[in-house]
Amino acid sequence: MFRAPTSRPLLLLVDDDPYQAEVASYIAYELDCDFESALSGTEALERVANRPPDVILLDVKMPDLSGYEVCRRIKTDPETAETQVLFVTARTEEEDLLKGFEALANDYLTKPFSARELKARVKNALRSKRLLDALKARTRLLELQQEIIDRLETPDAGDEKARASALPPILDRIATLFGAEGVTLHTRRSGGAQTNAALSTAWPGGVPPTYLAALALSEDPRVERAPRLAGEVRDSGSDWVIVSAPLWFGPELIGTLRIHRRGALPAAGDSTELEHLVALAGHLARTIHRADLLSELRATRG
Repeated sequence: MFRAPTSRPLLLLVDDDPYQAEVASYIAYELDCDFESALSGTEALERVANRPPDVILLDVKMPDLSGYEVCRRIKTDPETAETQVLFVTARTEEEDLLKGFEALANDYLTKPFSARELKARVKNALRSKRLLDALKARTRLLELQQEIIDRLETPDAGDEKARASALPPILDRIATLFGAEGVTLHTRRSGGAQTNAALSTAWPGGVPPTYLAALALSEDPRVERAPRLAGEVRDSGSDWVIVSAPLWFGPELIGTLRIHRRGALPAAGDSTELEHLVALAGHLARTIHRADLLSELRATRG
């Protein structure tokens, strides 16, 4: 969800008119988008399943599924509900317009239209998609922060065994949120020297990478290659990339949260991923510290 984009936004045209394809591909180029086209409703759904587009230009009349049915399936699927669907058709009757909006379409263009109008509407749709994605990601982040509190501030959360069982589900959620292959958390109690490690449960091949043994606490949030162990051959085609964020409580470093992915280092550019990861690490640090204080308080009362 927060993962830095590895490709440009995708514009999908579902229409068998070559002229529409030419205009739409030009608009995609102008707006720095990738472009795909489909000639039928079935092909459109297959393309959406392979790579969900940001914006779809959808004809109503097609040889198999109607545009209304295609739109309804896309908009009622939680994975593609935020996709912006614009009907492009020569049908202008009020009944047709109402059917389009009842199918949850976001906008409606009537043929013939100008390239300038299409560009403006697609640009607006892309803006709406970005805002919806940001809102959805923010909501999921807030839900995860509440889950961290619920799991770590229970009466027995200060116990090392209880915390060891509570952390992996949290790290699994973080992996899903950031689109990572795995997540690790190295922590130590305030004022202590012993480091504890927690790992998410799902890794490619079911086995965490061997370099995890070489990781230590770090206070430098950054994107970097995984450390290379002595004698290890680095395969550039399947290397690991790490994004790290420190867990600070006041001036003291009490842990490091890392997300792990396979692949090349991302291209330079703006991304909110590290910003959100650092914010999540800060929330995790505060929650862990509160759990430690509650545990100590219960111990003194007991």
